[in-house]
Amino acid sequence: MAVDAERFLKYRVEPVPRSLMAAFVAAHHYAVRVPPHCLLSLGCFVGSDLVGVASWGYGVRPRHTIQRLFPSLTTGDYYELNRLCMLDSEPRNGESHFLRLCREYIRQREPGRVVLFSWADGMRGKPGYVYQADNWLYGGFIRTEFYVTAENEVVHPRQVITRCGRRDRAFTRSVGLRRVRGRQFRYCHFLCGHGLRKRLLRESPFRWGQDYPKKGDCIWTFEHGGETRAAEVSRETREPPRFEGSGQFRDAAPLFTDFATPPSVAARKGDAE
Repeated sequence: MAVDAERFLKYRVEPVPRSLMAAFVAAHHYAVRVPPHCLLSLGCFVGSDLVGVASWGYGVRPRHTIQRLFPSLTTGDYYELNRLCMLDSEPRNGESHFLRLCREYIRQREPGRVVLFSWADGMRGKPGYVYQADNWLYGGFIRTEFYVTAENEVVHPRQVITRCGRRDRAFTRSVGLRRVRGRQFRYCHFLCGHGLRKRLLRESPFRWGQDYPKKGDCIWTFEHGGETRAAEVSRETREPPRFEGSGQFRDAAPLFTDFATPPSVAARKGDAE
């Protein structure tokens, strides 16, 4: 533990080019890609060695996200943590120490930021220990889903729509995709003073506190049954499944070749011919 503490004292945070941050994520993070709305890229250094990166910005719906959490705030009042990634060689709790340094950096240089927000990926068996160790507040979970192929490769629902134009149950089963449901856990950390913090907690529709989830709160429901089954058959488990990939198709996805053109577009093309 003393050796770890000495290591943490050597951590230094400073901005890095987005390209460097993205390359680090591609090499060391299961998600591989960085979301497009990255406003601040921070690196964690030990001497001249880059040992971690953090991408701060917004999710898909910036204003909707923050006003769903705290209705009186707007996009300039918060950052969402898009990616947090460190080398496996770093000590346990290294990510939490890096996260604390990121908070201090943002608080000092961007005083207009009121709150930081992030999701812990319960679909990957992560209840949010990195946030818990840094005393973030937990605000409950949402249920979410993705698909997996026969090889356990993850396929995001948006990718099915983009590639195939549909994702109804009969279709996804016919091409060998199983739907998996799970949980995502929400966390926040306030950068503002005590008075504003109290007001924001009162107005939020969520109950924020430190009654943290654990591994046993990561629950998955797998859809079973062939395409001819009339009813969905599901199996619930707390055993972490083995998933491959990042939610993106890693290749040309030959399984979906015949469905690359959405049915509605194909019908219009046939009419035109």
